[in-house]
Amino acid sequence: MLSAGDGEMTVNEQHAHADNDRRSLRSWHEWEFIDGERRTVLCVETALEMRSGEPGFDADELERLVHEAMEMMRASPSPIDAVRIVPER
Repeated sequence: MLSAGDGEMTVNEQHAHADNDRRSLRSWHEWEFIDGERRTVLCVETALEMRSGEPGFDADELERLVHEAMEMMRASPSPIDAVRIVPER
C-alpha cells in the first residue's frame, strides 16, 4: 500500500526473536522513493524509551536494539539500504 504523503510502501512483515532476552520485535520493509530512486528500509518497532531525557531510557538497551536491527539487516536475503527504529504503536 503506497501512502501518497510519505512515499513509503509496506513490502513485508516479519517477527524476530532475540536469543538473549526473549523479547519479540515486530519488523517490516518499506520502500522510500527519493529523486526517482527506490531505497529499501528495514523498520523495527520497539517499546523501549528512545528519548534520552525521559524516565525509562536505557542507553545500553537501545544500543542492543540497534545492534540487533543491524544483524537483521545483514541477514536479510534482499539488500537493505537503511534501518528505521520506530516506537511501538
